Amino acid sequence: MAAQPAHSPAPEEEAPTPASLSLPSIPGDTPEDADTSWLREVYQGDRLPQLTARAVLLGGGIGATTCATNLYAGLKLAVVFPVAITAALLAHSAHGALRRLAPGVSGAPLSPLETCSAQAVASSAGYATGGALISVQGAWLLTTGSHPPGWALFAWTLLLSALGVFFAVPLKRRLIDHEQLPFATGTAAAATIRALHTPGSGPRLGPRLLGVGGVVAGLVTFVREGLGRLPYVIPFPGALAGVPLERLGFGLETTLLTVGGGALLGLRLTASWLLGAVLVHGVLAPRVLSAGLVPSDGDFLAWSLWPGTAALTTASLLHFALEGRVLGRALRGLRAGGARTPHPVDALQVPGRWVLLGVAVLGPAILAVAHVGFGVPVAHAALAVALSFVLCLIACRVTGETDATPVGPLQQVTQLTFGALLPRNLEANLATAGITVNSASSAADLLSDLKTGHLLGAHPRRLFLAQLLGTVVGAVAVVPLFFLLVPDRSVLGSERFPAPAAAMTAGMAQVLSNGLGSLPPSTRAAVLWAALLAAVLALAERLLPERWRRWVPSPLGMGLACLVPASTALGFFLGALAAAVTRRVRPLTDGGVVTLAAGLIAGEGLVGVAIVLTQALW
Repeated sequence: MAAQPAHSPAPEEEAPTPASLSLPSIPGDTPEDADTSWLREVYQGDRLPQLTARAVLLGGGIGATTCATNLYAGLKLAVVFPVAITAALLAHSAHGALRRLAPGVSGAPLSPLETCSAQAVASSAGYATGGALISVQGAWLLTTGSHPPGWALFAWTLLLSALGVFFAVPLKRRLIDHEQLPFATGTAAAATIRALHTPGSGPRLGPRLLGVGGVVAGLVTFVREGLGRLPYVIPFPGALAGVPLERLGFGLETTLLTVGGGALLGLRLTASWLLGAVLVHGVLAPRVLSAGLVPSDGDFLAWSLWPGTAALTTASLLHFALEGRVLGRALRGLRAGGARTPHPVDALQVPGRWVLLGVAVLGPAILAVAHVGFGVPVAHAALAVALSFVLCLIACRVTGETDATPVGPLQQVTQLTFGALLPRNLEANLATAGITVNSASSAADLLSDLKTGHLLGAHPRRLFLAQLLGTVVGAVAVVPLFFLLVPDRSVLGSERFPAPAAAMTAGMAQVLSNGLGSLPPSTRAAVLWAALLAAVLALAERLLPERWRRWVPSPLGMGLACLVPASTALGFFLGALAAAVTRRVRPLTDGGVVTLAAGLIAGEGLVGVAIVLTQALW
């Protein structure tokens, strides 16, 4: 590791230049001008410590923590939350606390670039590494009834996450340096680090709110799940069409995970989610139950999973297809930039031979694990790896322009492709989908971190190494934790871990394997109507005039309502509503609403994981 010593530079060397603390983008009429401006006015990699041992250790510890919280949240809910800003705040706050407790050990304050490196390690470990466990590997357990071998799952997670990091490297110069795509999360993380390291900016509200949210959510979780003194859901009284509201899933959840998640997802998506819950659980469910389509003691969600999967798949793929200009730019980027004049900035980039060597080592290793550990034919595994490069390219472009990584649609593209190539091989369908999920999320995460570093003047090669180290930390932390939290199939679908993403992935794999004809006629009709409604809403989102578009319910929110109880949809909506009211009444500095929401998610996730592990091991 090309790490630098944690030395204390001279004061005049330690202070970043004014430009590096204020530039939202790099000025320049041409790519070469932008490179020159960045090298002259922003670059700090030779003046400030960056990839130090303490930054890596700090980022690794935070990454292991965020692995646990995101795995817990992903198994409970249908979403996973980026951790870049939270990781930056935690790194700065944790080192500040260490300096107060042990000043002789902790050394000088972290430089902005050390905070950036710690955030990159933590983000890689906490966000990019475990996504496939929540969806694809959970679906594997649901459909096969058993886990894959531990060695195979560990190697699968590590190798594919590392492959995504290498796949992203050739895209960095074009998407970040020259086109300067927003990468909103990466830009926000850079702004957060700037604020934390700007002299004389006063008290930091962000770390305080992060701590408050974590403590409150952790205490509520401990009282509910540790002491058993608080129910998970307080059911609403009354009935609809003769069916008790409790049976239909209407109630108030005592979890703050959904409240924090709603604050991050926004009011439109969560309001659509609640509307879908009212229609699905309040109107459709009583009719389904009274018609006997679901046994009196059965689970309505096991039936509504099918139309929900159809709606989410249709909406995701249609949105993906409608991004024609984005996809075209992504594919054109494959052949662009070959004849460019060399620039001194090129010497700071990851060498091309590193990329070739990394892919040459990782590619055959992935093929071997896919074949031996997951039963995928070698030729089909090779096709999946090649397809994943194109899908990584698309994921990085879409993330850069919209800040939303289209992992779901890309996974579904892979499942549809291999559903046609291997129509009866359910295991291969899931394993190849895992290639896309892991590599695409890892690639997009690397470019978001590189965007943060680019705005702060970080050395790009050192951030690449930080990201690679994060994939190791993530795999070491998240795979054993997954086995501990989910020891067998019975855990998934329970109140503790509903695992809606796993259920949706498994449902699609089963349909592709067995065909729609394997479903009862009433379920097939619901699937077709849900797909049609999702398509209409997705088209309306894109084609209606702007003044009408905001009133169109989100098809993703409506589809999610089929996968979780109505009480969960209500929790998300209340979180989004509280965040919207707070922003309007009293805007908070340092992204206070986002930070508080992240604290709620982290607090419940950490305490919830600790309780599950304690109950499992003792």
